[in-house]
Amino acid sequence: MSLFRKLVSALKTGSVSPEDWTQLRQQLIASDLGVNLVDQVIEKAKSAKSEDAVSSISSEVSSWLSNKSRSLMGDKGITKTILVVGVNGTGKTTSTAKLANYLVKNGNSVLLAAADTFRAAATEQLQTWAKRIDVEVVSGSENSDPAAVAFTAVSRAKELKVDYLIVDTAGRLHTKQNLMDELGKIVRVIQKQSTVDEILLVIDATTGQN
Repeated sequence: MSLFRKLVSALKTGSVSPEDWTQLRQQLIASDLGVNLVDQVIEKAKSAKSEDAVSSISSEVSSWLSNKSRSLMGDKGITKTILVVGVNGTGKTTSTAKLANYLVKNGNSVLLAAADTFRAAATEQLQTWAKRIDVEVVSGSENSDPAAVAFTAVSRAKELKVDYLIVDTAGRLHTKQNLMDELGKIVRVIQKQSTVDEILLVIDATTGQN
Protein backbone atom coordinates (compact mmCIF):
# COMPACT_ATOMS: atom_id res chain seq x y z
CA MET A 1 0.00 0.00 0.00
CA SER A 2 1.35 3.44 -0.96
CA LEU A 3 1.92 6.04 1.72
CA PHE A 4 -0.91 8.21 0.40
CA ARG A 5 -3.40 5.33 0.36
CA LYS A 6 -2.27 4.37 3.85
CA LEU A 7 -2.80 7.96 5.00
CA VAL A 8 -6.26 8.11 3.41
CA SER A 9 -7.20 4.95 5.27
CA ALA A 10 -5.80 6.35 8.51
CA LEU A 11 -7.62 9.67 8.01
CA LYS A 12 -10.93 7.89 7.63
CA THR A 13 -10.41 6.04 10.90
CA GLY A 14 -8.89 9.03 12.68
CA SER A 15 -5.71 7.15 13.53
CA VAL A 16 -3.03 9.30 11.91
CA SER A 17 0.19 9.35 13.90
CA PRO A 18 2.80 12.14 13.95
CA GLU A 19 5.06 9.76 12.02
CA ASP A 20 2.41 9.47 9.28
CA TRP A 21 2.32 13.25 8.84
CA THR A 22 6.10 13.41 8.79
CA GLN A 23 6.30 10.70 6.14
CA LEU A 24 3.63 12.41 4.04
CA ARG A 25 5.45 15.74 4.26
CA GLN A 26 8.70 14.12 3.17
CA GLN A 27 7.02 12.34 0.28
CA LEU A 28 5.29 15.49 -0.96
CA ILE A 29 8.51 17.49 -0.75
CA ALA A 30 10.33 14.70 -2.60
CA SER A 31 7.62 14.99 -5.27
CA ASP A 32 8.70 18.63 -5.68
CA LEU A 33 5.46 20.31 -4.67
CA GLY A 34 7.38 22.97 -2.79
CA VAL A 35 7.74 23.40 0.96
CA ASN A 36 5.19 26.21 1.30
CA LEU A 37 2.42 24.33 -0.51
CA VAL A 38 3.21 21.09 1.33
CA ASP A 39 2.93 22.82 4.71
CA GLN A 40 -0.36 24.45 3.71
CA VAL A 41 -1.79 21.13 2.55
CA ILE A 42 -0.81 19.29 5.72
CA GLU A 43 -2.10 22.01 8.05
CA LYS A 44 -5.39 22.04 6.15
CA ALA A 45 -5.70 18.26 6.43
CA LYS A 46 -4.82 18.28 10.13
CA SER A 47 -7.46 20.87 10.95
CA ALA A 48 -10.21 19.14 8.96
CA LYS A 49 -12.51 16.47 10.27
CA SER A 50 -11.21 12.99 9.55
CA GLU A 51 -13.89 12.30 6.93
CA ASP A 52 -13.14 15.61 5.17
CA ALA A 53 -9.34 15.49 5.25
CA VAL A 54 -8.90 13.97 1.79
CA SER A 55 -11.17 16.54 0.14
CA SER A 56 -9.38 19.27 2.11
CA ILE A 57 -6.05 18.22 0.60
CA SER A 58 -7.58 18.23 -2.89
CA SER A 59 -9.27 21.62 -2.47
CA GLU A 60 -6.14 23.21 -1.02
CA VAL A 61 -4.02 22.16 -4.00
CA SER A 62 -6.74 23.24 -6.46
CA SER A 63 -7.12 26.59 -4.72
CA TRP A 64 -3.38 27.21 -4.72
CA LEU A 65 -3.18 26.53 -8.46
CA SER A 66 -6.28 28.53 -9.43
CA ASN A 67 -5.15 31.57 -7.45
CA LYS A 68 -2.06 31.80 -9.66
CA SER A 69 -3.98 32.39 -12.89
CA ARG A 70 -4.48 35.89 -14.27
CA SER A 71 -5.30 37.59 -17.53
CA LEU A 72 -2.64 38.60 -20.04
CA MET A 73 -5.01 40.98 -21.76
CA GLY A 74 -3.77 44.56 -21.97
CA ASP A 75 -5.20 47.89 -23.04
CA LYS A 76 -6.07 48.31 -26.68
CA GLY A 77 -3.87 50.71 -28.63
CA ILE A 78 -0.70 49.89 -26.71
CA THR A 79 1.57 47.10 -27.91
CA LYS A 80 2.24 44.61 -25.14
CA THR A 81 5.54 42.72 -25.44
CA ILE A 82 5.70 39.15 -24.14
CA LEU A 83 9.01 37.30 -23.82
CA VAL A 84 8.83 33.49 -23.79
CA VAL A 85 11.73 31.76 -22.01
CA GLY A 86 12.65 28.36 -20.58
CA VAL A 87 15.05 25.45 -20.75
CA ASN A 88 15.47 23.30 -23.84
CA GLY A 89 12.63 21.09 -24.97
CA THR A 90 9.79 22.40 -22.83
CA GLY A 91 7.64 23.57 -25.75
CA LYS A 92 8.34 27.30 -25.88
CA THR A 93 7.77 27.65 -29.62
CA THR A 94 4.54 25.66 -29.55
CA SER A 95 3.37 27.61 -26.49
CA THR A 96 4.18 30.85 -28.31
CA ALA A 97 1.98 29.78 -31.22
CA LYS A 98 -0.83 28.64 -28.92
CA LEU A 99 -0.77 31.95 -27.07
CA ALA A 100 -0.81 33.84 -30.36
CA ASN A 101 -3.76 31.78 -31.54
CA TYR A 102 -5.63 32.50 -28.31
CA LEU A 103 -5.01 36.22 -28.60
CA VAL A 104 -6.04 36.33 -32.26
CA LYS A 105 -9.25 34.45 -31.51
CA ASN A 106 -10.01 37.10 -28.89
CA GLY A 107 -9.80 39.86 -31.47
CA ASN A 108 -6.18 40.96 -31.04
CA SER A 109 -3.49 41.61 -33.62
CA VAL A 110 -0.26 39.71 -32.98
CA LEU A 111 3.31 39.78 -34.28
CA LEU A 112 5.78 36.98 -33.55
CA ALA A 113 9.56 37.23 -33.26
CA ALA A 114 11.70 34.15 -33.91
CA ALA A 115 14.57 34.98 -31.56
CA ASP A 116 15.65 31.34 -31.26
CA THR A 117 18.31 31.58 -33.95
CA PHE A 118 20.38 28.61 -32.82
CA ARG A 119 18.08 25.58 -32.75
CA ALA A 120 17.81 23.91 -36.12
CA ALA A 121 14.46 24.65 -37.80
CA ALA A 122 13.20 26.74 -34.85
CA THR A 123 12.30 29.64 -37.14
CA GLU A 124 10.65 27.32 -39.65
CA GLN A 125 8.60 25.74 -36.88
CA LEU A 126 7.32 29.10 -35.69
CA GLN A 127 6.60 30.20 -39.27
CA THR A 128 4.58 27.04 -39.87
CA TRP A 129 2.44 27.70 -36.81
CA ALA A 130 2.12 31.39 -37.70
CA LYS A 131 0.94 30.61 -41.21
CA ARG A 132 -1.90 28.51 -39.82
CA ILE A 133 -3.19 31.40 -37.73
CA ASP A 134 -2.32 34.11 -40.27
CA VAL A 135 0.24 35.94 -38.14
CA GLU A 136 3.45 37.60 -39.34
CA VAL A 137 6.86 36.46 -38.07
CA VAL A 138 10.01 38.58 -37.80
CA SER A 139 13.11 36.42 -38.14
CA GLY A 140 16.83 36.57 -38.81
CA SER A 141 19.41 34.34 -40.42
CA GLU A 142 20.62 31.17 -38.71
CA ASN A 143 22.98 31.87 -35.78
CA SER A 144 22.30 35.60 -35.99
CA ASP A 145 22.09 37.77 -32.88
CA PRO A 146 18.71 37.08 -31.24
CA ALA A 147 18.74 40.56 -29.71
CA ALA A 148 18.89 42.01 -33.22
CA VAL A 149 15.82 39.98 -34.17
CA ALA A 150 14.01 41.30 -31.09
CA PHE A 151 15.00 44.88 -31.94
CA THR A 152 13.69 44.54 -35.50
CA ALA A 153 10.50 42.95 -34.19
CA VAL A 154 9.80 45.85 -31.83
CA SER A 155 10.24 48.30 -34.72
CA ARG A 156 7.88 46.24 -36.87
CA ALA A 157 5.34 45.99 -34.06
CA LYS A 158 5.31 49.77 -33.75
CA GLU A 159 4.91 50.12 -37.50
CA LEU A 160 1.96 47.73 -37.60
CA LYS A 161 0.52 48.99 -34.30
CA VAL A 162 -0.19 45.43 -33.17
CA ASP A 163 -1.73 44.63 -29.82
CA TYR A 164 0.87 41.99 -28.92
CA LEU A 165 4.45 41.17 -29.80
CA ILE A 166 5.49 37.69 -28.64
CA VAL A 167 9.22 36.94 -28.67
CA ASP A 168 10.20 33.26 -28.79
CA THR A 169 13.70 32.65 -27.41
CA ALA A 170 16.19 29.78 -27.42
CA GLY A 171 16.21 27.22 -24.64
CA ARG A 172 18.79 27.83 -21.93
CA LEU A 173 19.78 26.57 -18.50
CA HIS A 174 19.92 29.10 -15.69
CA THR A 175 23.38 27.77 -14.84
CA LYS A 176 24.83 28.85 -18.20
CA GLN A 177 25.87 32.43 -17.50
CA ASN A 178 26.66 33.33 -21.11
CA LEU A 179 23.17 32.29 -22.21
CA MET A 180 21.55 34.16 -19.33
CA ASP A 181 23.58 37.22 -20.32
CA GLU A 182 22.25 36.83 -23.86
CA LEU A 183 18.70 36.80 -22.50
CA GLY A 184 19.47 39.94 -20.51
CA LYS A 185 20.69 41.58 -23.70
CA ILE A 186 17.41 40.75 -25.45
CA VAL A 187 15.50 42.43 -22.63
CA ARG A 188 17.72 45.53 -22.71
CA VAL A 189 17.42 45.86 -26.48
CA ILE A 190 13.63 45.66 -26.33
CA GLN A 191 13.57 48.24 -23.55
CA LYS A 192 15.42 50.73 -25.74
CA GLN A 193 12.25 51.09 -27.80
CA SER A 194 9.48 49.68 -25.65
CA THR A 195 8.83 47.68 -22.48
CA VAL A 196 8.88 43.99 -21.65
CA ASP A 197 5.40 43.62 -20.21
CA GLU A 198 5.45 39.89 -19.50
CA ILE A 199 8.14 37.22 -19.21
CA LEU A 200 6.55 33.79 -19.46
CA LEU A 201 8.56 30.81 -18.21
CA VAL A 202 7.52 27.62 -20.01
CA ILE A 203 8.16 24.55 -17.88
CA ASP A 204 7.60 20.82 -18.11
CA ALA A 205 5.55 19.84 -15.07
CA THR A 206 7.15 16.39 -15.00
CA THR A 207 10.56 17.88 -14.23
CA GLY A 208 9.48 19.62 -11.02
CA GLN A 209 10.56 23.08 -9.91
CA ASN A 210 14.22 23.11 -10.93
